[in-house]
Amino acid sequence: MNGAQCLVKAMLECGVDVVFGIPGGAILPVYDALYDVKDRIRIVLFRHEQGAIHAADAYGRVTKRPGVTIVTSGPGATNLFTGLANAYMDSSPVVAVTGQVPLSMFGKDAFQETDMVGSTYAVTKFNIVIRDASKAGSIFKAAYKIAVHGRPGPVLIDFPRDAQTAEVKEETDFYVPGLARPSKPPVDEGKILQAVKLIVEARRPVILVGGGVYWSGATQEVLKLAEMIGAPIVTTLPGKNAVPSDHPLVMGVAGMHGRPEANAALANSDLVIALGTRFSDRTICNYSEFRKGRKIIHVDIDPSELGKNVKPDVEIVGDVKDVVERFLKYIPSALMRDEKFIKWLKTIRKTFEEYVEKYADSHPGFAPWRVLKTLREVVPPDAIVTTGVGAHQMWCEIHWKVLRPGTFITSAGLGTMGFGLPAAIGAKFARPEVPVIDIDGDGSLLMTCQNLAVVREWNLGIVIVVFDNRALQMVRQWQRVMYSGRIIAVDFERNPDFVKLAEAFGIEGVRPESYDELKISVKRAIEAGTPLLVDVTIDREFELVKPWVLPGKWLTETMLPGDLKISMVYTGE
Repeated sequence: MNGAQCLVKAMLECGVDVVFGIPGGAILPVYDALYDVKDRIRIVLFRHEQGAIHAADAYGRVTKRPGVTIVTSGPGATNLFTGLANAYMDSSPVVAVTGQVPLSMFGKDAFQETDMVGSTYAVTKFNIVIRDASKAGSIFKAAYKIAVHGRPGPVLIDFPRDAQTAEVKEETDFYVPGLARPSKPPVDEGKILQAVKLIVEARRPVILVGGGVYWSGATQEVLKLAEMIGAPIVTTLPGKNAVPSDHPLVMGVAGMHGRPEANAALANSDLVIALGTRFSDRTICNYSEFRKGRKIIHVDIDPSELGKNVKPDVEIVGDVKDVVERFLKYIPSALMRDEKFIKWLKTIRKTFEEYVEKYADSHPGFAPWRVLKTLREVVPPDAIVTTGVGAHQMWCEIHWKVLRPGTFITSAGLGTMGFGLPAAIGAKFARPEVPVIDIDGDGSLLMTCQNLAVVREWNLGIVIVVFDNRALQMVRQWQRVMYSGRIIAVDFERNPDFVKLAEAFGIEGVRPESYDELKISVKRAIEAGTPLLVDVTIDREFELVKPWVLPGKWLTETMLPGDLKISMVYTGE
C-alpha cells in the first residue's frame, strides 16, 4: 500500500461512511484510494469547501461521530478555515484532511503551498502534518478519536503529496499521550457535596443548560434534577438543542435575544447551576451584574472553561451526566422553594405569547414568529431543523419549539452566515430517514446557495424556507436602533428571484401568499420526501427582532416588542 491507501483503510476501520469534499491535484492520491471503496464510503462533491466542512460539522452533531471532509491544498484547504472555527466554537467533532505540496517543497512557496498547521492552530483541538507514510493510518485513527475525546471539536490532518504516494511496507503506530486518559474525567466527590449544599440552601435556583448537556446525553437527568429541586431551566443557544421546549420547566433561551421568562429567571435567581456552558457574552450580557447576588455552580468537561468568564462558587470538572447523577443521589426529596417564582415566570410566558399572537395581525405580510409556529404544526417532532445566521436565526431562538433533543442545529459561537444549507445536507446524510428543514435568510443562503446542486444531485428531501427581507436584517436592526437609523451597505436591491434560482437547480420553488399556502406546500414536500424552496416575504422596514438586550445592558433591561410591558424584576408577589 501507499500512504493514501493506509489512510483510507483506517477510515474504513473507524466506520467512516461518507466524505464531504472537493478533490484537487494535491489530494488526488487519497481520492484515487477512495475509488476502490466507493461502494462503502460515499463521496459527496460540494461546490465550495466551506459547504463541505459545514456539512461534516452537522453530520458530527447529529451522529455524535466525526464528520469527515477531504480537500486539496492552498485555497481548497484555506476555504475550510471558517468551518473549522465554527466547529471549534460549537464543539463539533470534525476530521479535516487537506492535501499539501510535497515535503521536499516545504518553505519554497510552491504552487498552492499554505502552512495549514500553523494557520489552524487556534481553531483545532489537534493538527498535524503526516511526514511518515507508515503512520498515516494510525494518525487518522488518533485524530478520529481526539475529535470526540472529552469535549468534542475539529482536528486537521495535512497530508503532503509525496507522503500520500510513498510505499508503505509496514504500518507503524502514532502515539498521543492524552488519549490514554479516560474521556470522562473522574469527579471530585467533595465538590459534589459543596454544590449540593448550595442547591439545598437556595430559594430560587435556576439551571442554565449549555451544549454540553446534549453531548453528554444528560437530557433526562437534567429534567429530573429540575423537577426534584423545583428549578426553571434556561438555555444557551446551543443548549436549546438539549432539552424539549414543551417541558413546563423549560423557559427557553436566555440572553441578547432570549425569551422574557428565561431572562427574568436568570436575572432573579439566587443560584445558577450552569451545565456544559462557557458563559457566553450573548447569554450573560453583563458579567458584573450577573455576579451580583447569586451563587454559581459551574460544571464542564473542559477545565479551561471554569473561571474563564465567570468565577463560580463551586467548579466541577466532569461529564455533565455523571455529575448530575451524583447530585440526584444526594439531594433530599423535599426542599423549600419559592413556588411563586415559577408561577411568575409562567405568567410572563403567557403574557408574551398572547401579545405576539395578536401583534402578528398588525404585521404587513408574513410575521416571522407566526411563520415558525405554522411550520411547527406540519414539521414532525423528530425532524431536524438547521438555520443560517441572521434575524431568522434569532426568531428561531425565541420561537422555534424543539420537541426532540438533538434536532436543532445552528451556528452559535461563530455566527457563520451560509451555515444553514450545507448543515442541512450533512444532517440529511446523517439521518436520511427524517425530514430536514433549513430555516434560512436571504443574505445567509446567498453565501452557500451553490450547494443547492448537491441537494438536487443526491435528491435530498430538504425543505429550505427563506426569510426574504432583502437585507442583512440583523445588521440593519443595529443600524436602525444604535446608529441613529444611518442605514448603509445592508439592503439588497438586486436579489435573485429565489423561486427561479431553485428551479435553475432543478428544485421546486414556491412563494406562498398566506400561512395556509405555506403549510400546504411544506406538508406536501415532507410527505413526498422531495426538495423544496419556500420564499417567504418579510417586510424589512417593520421587522425588529425582539426581545432584545442591547450590548452591555442587563437582562432586566430587555426590550420587548411593540408596546408590551412586563416587569422583569421579581418582587415575590
